[in-house]
Amino acid sequence: MKPLRAWSPLAPLAVCVLLAGWIVLSVANARGAGFSIFVLAVANLIVFTDALDFALRLYMRRRHRIGAGGILESRQSGRISINLAAILPPDARRLVPAAPFAIIASIYNLEDRLEEFMEAFEPYRHRVWLLSDGSTDNTVLLLRQAGWRCFDEGVNRRKPGAVRRLLELLPKHIETVMVIDPDIRIRGLDEGSSIDLEQFVSEFQRSGAAAACPRIMIEPDGFLARFQAFEYALACGVGRESLADFSVTSGVSFYRRSALARALDEHSLSVYAEDLENALILLSHGERIYYDGRLVVSTEGPGSLPRWFSQRVGWYHGLIKVYVERFSEVRRISRRSPFAAYNYLIYIGGLGLGIHLVKIVSAVLLLLSFLGGLDALLLDNFVPRGTLGNPEYFAAAIASYLALGVIALFTRVSGEERAYTAPIVPLYLCYTLIHIVPMTVGFVNFFALRLFRRRVYQDHYETSADLGIARQK
Repeated sequence: MKPLRAWSPLAPLAVCVLLAGWIVLSVANARGAGFSIFVLAVANLIVFTDALDFALRLYMRRRHRIGAGGILESRQSGRISINLAAILPPDARRLVPAAPFAIIASIYNLEDRLEEFMEAFEPYRHRVWLLSDGSTDNTVLLLRQAGWRCFDEGVNRRKPGAVRRLLELLPKHIETVMVIDPDIRIRGLDEGSSIDLEQFVSEFQRSGAAAACPRIMIEPDGFLARFQAFEYALACGVGRESLADFSVTSGVSFYRRSALARALDEHSLSVYAEDLENALILLSHGERIYYDGRLVVSTEGPGSLPRWFSQRVGWYHGLIKVYVERFSEVRRISRRSPFAAYNYLIYIGGLGLGIHLVKIVSAVLLLLSFLGGLDALLLDNFVPRGTLGNPEYFAAAIASYLALGVIALFTRVSGEERAYTAPIVPLYLCYTLIHIVPMTVGFVNFFALRLFRRRVYQDHYETSADLGIARQK
């Protein structure tokens, strides 16, 4: 983990101050530009949809909390997507030791970061089961020399296939597994978690659910990581908490072994949106998945813009791929609950995929508005004036999104992350708009593969060799 520089907040704060000054001056200097309510509405589409979704999820989250009590303190119960106390047996007040469970992971060429991995999981070494996913370096040798349990069959199955193989190798008495990525760290009681791993697993095992997800936070690491930390805080504290027991699994999730085995038997074994595919399969079979933010795990985000771009292209390619291929499961899930229908049909299918072209238009209008303000302030009519370039559209959008971001910051971001993420809140609309680029490339990749069997952009999730293996299958 990289050390956080003491002066690092100055950069986002300086950008925020400059942006605020630019907005005020550009709007004040804009003369003769037309104004259209319709264009304003289209340009602010992203703001409006995000605000309505945020309000609805806060309402649903509040409904899930009604009546929560029992073994959960009020402060802790707000971090769980279901009333866990109502599900657990009557003796829930007594801490019951967790039944045997395993921490499993597929690893690939981990030599450069092996010391960090071993240090992070040393307290859980006796529970860790690893499978080398075709590593070509000294990862397996070094792990075995250090006394870690690591299988190596010389095959690159990719993560879903490797996890399925690990389930076959586990002793039969282990009925619960925690699937991890090697770059995560389980945070203790003095590092953000309010319960320990044993308590989390014990309560999960007694809940009868198929899977449960902890809170994932981004390790502090510079300017880009601040945006991702805020993004992850909202995804967990607003998104997953609002879903009750219709949540989505992530790269770090707890599973009932039989449920995971069933999901992987039906899985495409693609690395793209593998966790979403697991969740859709399980939920479509009537299973329950909940979120419990009392346990916190942390990971490092992509450290550079190219790596971030590649990651997001892969994410959105996976989203449309799984959604199209598993649409029958989406429909079955939507019949189980009105809010499940909202999340999986309206939010993901409609707002996420269906109106993407309208979001592109919205982003273009905001860009034209930004350029119109820049012209009014600095360039002296270099950009043609007109209704589409009115600086007020961008000013309205960023001011509205700032208000939404401040509300989210003080209501749904944990205290330990609030100071770190606060400097970028005024810029979060820009981060959201930039997302449209890798999102579009990911969607185009999906259609290009369907039509021409090739991508317009090669992300890092699958190499050319992986694609060849997949096509042979």
